[in-house]
Amino acid sequence: MVVVPVYRRFSDLDPLGHVNNVVYHDYLQEARVVQMSDIGAIVNTDFAQIVVKQEIRHIKPLSYSREPIMIEVSLTSLTRATYSLAYRILDENGELVAEATSQLAVIDPTSGRPIRIPEVIAERLKN
Repeated sequence: MVVVPVYRRFSDLDPLGHVNNVVYHDYLQEARVVQMSDIGAIVNTDFAQIVVKQEIRHIKPLSYSREPIMIEVSLTSLTRATYSLAYRILDENGELVAEATSQLAVIDPTSGRPIRIPEVIAERLKN
């Protein structure tokens, strides 16, 4: 599991004074990019990764704070060409505010077609 601090911006708030639901996707992306860079899986000439599916379950509103939220990222499944991540989004008090999942596919950056996850990346994802 990787734990990523993410800071809220005032512009993340909606007219009701809490973080707008679409902003959660940005937060997940920030956490995912940190997780990918930790395993050396950012886009390169050999492969790229795309989000195939993403779901978020909102548990309670998230208000503005200068303290970061914490996003826990865990691998939940790994196939030959795809993998899934689970996220837990915790507020500045450590309370769960949302849970999410993402399914990602590894593709050839030129053709856009799915390819087998490179073995070195698969091993790093497992650890």
